[in-house]
Formats: sequence, structure tokens, C-alpha cells
Amino acid sequence: MAAISGQIGRSPTGQEASPYLSNDLNSYAWQSYQTTPWIAGAEVKAGGYSTFRTIHGGLWAISGQDSKAFFWDFYNRIHVQPGTITLGNLTSSQTRNVTVWNAYVVSKLLSSIASSGTEGLTLTQPQVPPTYFAAMEERTYQLNISTNGPPIVDAIYVFSFPGESPKLLVTGRRVVIWPFVPETGYDETMSWKTDIIDSFNNEQRLALREAPRQAFSHKFILDESQFSRAKAISTQWAHRVYGIAVWAEVTPLMNGLTAGATFISFDTSNADYRDNDLILLWVSDTQLAALEITTVTPTGVNLKLPLETNWPKCYVAPLRFARTFSGIEYKRSSNRYITASGVFEVTQNKDLGDNGAYPLYRGKPVLTDRSAVVSDLSERIARTIDIFDNGSGPIQVDTATNWVRHMQTIGFIKNTRAGIWALRKWIHARRGKQRAFWLPSWNTDLVIQVDVINTSNVLVVSPIGYPLYYGVKDIMVHLKNGTKIFARILSGGTNTDGNEILTLSSQIGTSFAKTDVDFVCFMSHVRFDADQIVFSHKDVGQVASTIAVSETPE
Repeated sequence: MAAISGQIGRSPTGQEASPYLSNDLNSYAWQSYQTTPWIAGAEVKAGGYSTFRTIHGGLWAISGQDSKAFFWDFYNRIHVQPGTITLGNLTSSQTRNVTVWNAYVVSKLLSSIASSGTEGLTLTQPQVPPTYFAAMEERTYQLNISTNGPPIVDAIYVFSFPGESPKLLVTGRRVVIWPFVPETGYDETMSWKTDIIDSFNNEQRLALREAPRQAFSHKFILDESQFSRAKAISTQWAHRVYGIAVWAEVTPLMNGLTAGATFISFDTSNADYRDNDLILLWVSDTQLAALEITTVTPTGVNLKLPLETNWPKCYVAPLRFARTFSGIEYKRSSNRYITASGVFEVTQNKDLGDNGAYPLYRGKPVLTDRSAVVSDLSERIARTIDIFDNGSGPIQVDTATNWVRHMQTIGFIKNTRAGIWALRKWIHARRGKQRAFWLPSWNTDLVIQVDVINTSNVLVVSPIGYPLYYGVKDIMVHLKNGTKIFARILSGGTNTDGNEILTLSSQIGTSFAKTDVDFVCFMSHVRFDADQIVFSHKDVGQVASTIAVSETPE
């Protein structure tokens, strides 16, 4: 703390005021009053001078300390606000205002503004250096950022004043929008990564990715003009980040949009719109724009900046950042149209996991949707074994696990956006091979022979050899009225009439007649047998998918 010499007023009684002199603006008036001689013939009150009487006073020298306070936090320096501009992923030209404030009580000379890494950036200056800033003067500079320039934005502006050089830092990266609409009939791939550690009685499954990697395999039909533009884009951006629309989740805006709007109204449900993200407005491959949004509501999105122009009837879709690691491939045929194809690997992935409305049994969802026949639905039952064969003697076999692997395929065909969205979230919730669920066989595996009351813990069924081949099994009783009853069979025996008696782990809880039963099927505790799931986007609004599953111990 710097020592200073000053003068302080003496009160009528001779008492000293505080020996500390502050340069804080808040105490400036009080300091002036302290260091001013007392006025003879006046009495000081809160409202000013009132009653007059003789006051004796004078000035005398003291030693004090300069106490740094609020004043020194803001004044006697140059401020550049904001000091750092983080653009994030730049998909359209941007404009930012920057203020430079001379917080000195005297004028200061701005001798120059040095810059580096500013290709594609333009700083518009109210006055070109050298120029003087008056005391307490603030000026506004305009920074224009173009999409034309290096892919990485890392710029520095240095404002040179006497004794200090504050800086403006600008960071971000440029993203080019791939403007063309793909052909229908493309694949979307979701890829997880699971580490499975086997033991004799069970397996441990560790998810190595929090969210699946998403990729779109697109094909585009281009005319000669589009081909020329596509080549130009892919030549300079082959290894960089594209902005690409999620075309399966596009929504038409029939009434268009008005300049100045800060909210776009449409149904955002059943689509992957995200807070503080980007959306695409698309009229054609030459009239489109990426817009920043702040929050997503069920009825629309809030824009970070107002719309600059009117938009006619257009389309809105979520925008993702993606790379084409293998580039874009072009094929030309005898006609004037060119086929372009590429795999766009999304860079910002998100877990959308949700078990949805599926019923729970023993803490896990039961897939109560029947499998659709997308391709052949195959099954294979096997046990993991180790085979020892020296090539000359008998082959020896040793079991590696204590459970039988029942491998199946399940299929889905969804024709509505709500159905596709629910399926997507349910698949995300499985995390590839990690999380298990219950899968009914949808086969008439058991035929009940005796009516059942709600307190019963046994079922009498037609013989299938249960006591000989099965131990603990789980079943679903599907009634004709749609009711689904889940139960666990602990053991089975044979009745005197040849039927089999199955003992349940608890009371079944529902009464029903044998004629009320649609079918009774076994349920398997399964997981996905692949970490990669493919959505085949067929016609507009339709998705098909076939997934391999494998039985696993509970």
C-alpha cells in the first residue's frame, strides 16, 4: 500500500478525522470535505448548512495511506469488452460488437492495433489509429466473421496504449453446410462399444461409450451445376466438419417466417432438437441457412439472434456436425446426372435412452412389440465350449459357460415419426450389448389345461418334457382381452393324467379360464448381440431394422 502525504480538516473540537485517505469514487465527496477547511459561522447537518455559529478550524499535515478499493478495480486502465469471443462452430457469417473504454481520467493515445490469424475477419474501427481516447471515452468496434477462411479461427487483436496492450481473442471453427437433399433409401448407423468379460456362471458388460456414434450413408443425385458446387465443397472440406441436416426429422413450415422473429413455431416432439444447438432452414440447395437456438420447447425453438430476412415456405430440421472420413465419391453415367455418395460421421453424439412405455418384469423392460419380418428371423441354440483336438485321437469338449446361448434376430418396421422416435430411444437405452431386457418368444410354448385362480401358484399344462429339459423359466400369459401376465416357473412335474404341473415362484395374481388364454410363451433374458444397429430409411417416414440378440444370465 503506497504512503502519501496530505492534509485533513480539524473539527471544531480539535478531534481528528480518519487518518486514511481513500481514492475510491464512493468516498471522493467525503475526502474533499475532510481536506477542506471548516467554514466559519456554519453548522453542517444532513440537509446542508442551517444554523450559523462561529467554528474555528484550519489545515494541518498528516501522514496517511492510499487504500486501494473499488476505484482501482475499474479505473486507470483500458477495458476491451468482451476480451474473448468464442464462436464455436461457425456455419454462417457473424457480427459481434466490441467496446474499448479508456477508464483513465486523462486522455490516452491508441497508437496501433496489431493482429494475427485474422483471415476471414474484419474489424471495423470508428477511428483509425493513431487516435486519442478522451478521458472516460468508450468506442464501439464491429467485428465481422465470414465463413470464408481457414477451418480454425484463432485470431488476436492487440490494442497498443501507453504502458498497456489489452487483447481481443477470437476462437472457433468454420463449418460448411452440405446443401443437397439425399435420396430416400439410406442407412443410419448407431455404434456402441461394449467390453464383455465372461465367467462360467455369468458375464460382466462394460459400456465404453456414453452415447452411440451416429453415421448417415447418403446418396445424392446431382445435375451438372450441383456437381460443380459439390466438387468445390468436397475439395476444400474433405477432411473437415460439415453441417448436415437430419433429413428424417424435417418439418415443413407452410406459412414461412418473418424477419425479426425470435421464435419459430412447429412441433419439436419426436425429433432430436437440442438446447444451445443449431437448426437448418432450407428452401433449396442455394437458399438455406443455419441458425443458432437457445432453448427447445414442445411448440418450437427460441433463436439466439432475430431472423435477418423473410423466409417463404421452407423446411426446418436439426443440424449435426459430421465428417466424411473417406470423402465423397462421384459416379458419372451416360446421362447428365451424377451420383454422389458418402458416409457422414456425426461428431457430437448424445444418449437419448428411454425405456418408454414397455412394462417392467423383475426390474427390466419386456419387449411387447412383436418382431416384424424385415429379413429372415433366425434362431440358434448353442453352448459355449472349448474343443481339444490333437488331430489323431478323440475330440474332447469342455463347457466354457454354465448357460445355453439362445441367439435370435428381432425386426422392427415403424411407419410414423412417433414410432421411430420411441424405437430410437429404446435402442439407445440398451447401450449396444450392455443392457438386457425380456423377450417373449411369441410362440405357443405352453397350453394351459385347467382354469387358474388368482391365488394359485401352479399351472397345469400339456406335456412338453418340461421336468426333463427345463429348470427355471419365465413365461408370459397373453389373454384374449390383451392382458399380459408375467411369471417365473421354478420347477415342473408330471401329473397322473400325463399333464405337467408347473410350480410358480409366487401367486399368479389374476384369475382366468383356460378358454380366456390366447397363448402362453417363454421369455428369454437377452441383450443385443451387436454393438452396431442400422436404421434403414425406406420410403419417406418409414424405418426398418433387424437386430441380433443373445440370451444371457440374469
